[in-house]
Amino acid sequence: MNIRERYNIEETQNSFSLYPNKTTLKLSKWFLAGITACIIALLFLDHYFDDVMRGVIYVLIIYFVLHSLYDIQIGSKIQYTFVVTQNAVYKQSPLFSKKKIMKLDEAVIFVQSEMGSWYYALGANKSHFVKNYRISEGFSSGRISVEIQAAYENFVLQKIDKLIDAVHLELKN
Repeated sequence: MNIRERYNIEETQNSFSLYPNKTTLKLSKWFLAGITACIIALLFLDHYFDDVMRGVIYVLIIYFVLHSLYDIQIGSKIQYTFVVTQNAVYKQSPLFSKKKIMKLDEAVIFVQSEMGSWYYALGANKSHFVKNYRISEGFSSGRISVEIQAAYENFVLQKIDKLIDAVHLELKN
């Protein structure tokens, strides 16, 4: 799968949009299938657990099911759009309409890390450590991850950098 399909990229001369969480859709579906298998197994093993343990297991299952459904139905459909003509970065999701999150000329892309992996995040110049948005999947040190990271940097980050540079050039004139 190439990088365009991986992030469902749409681009025009003055705009660029991507779905950064689309890459986790397949994993979320497999996770939901695993939870379903656990539910079926628990139906057969229900009599081995006492009431408290059964209650804890059901609460955890409900939480994981809801989290997976959120990732599948909402999280994977979050879109970020960079528009040069409006000097804006927009976020759109199924729950909320298109919302301007920052000016494009103030956008900063940086590396954010968590628990052994890292990803690219987007934030406004002066507050990017306070409020930021994940714009890539998580990367690690494996060979496949390094290849995907290189493709992401060579395509997505270059396109976004060109748009930011175009806005800076337009503002200078």
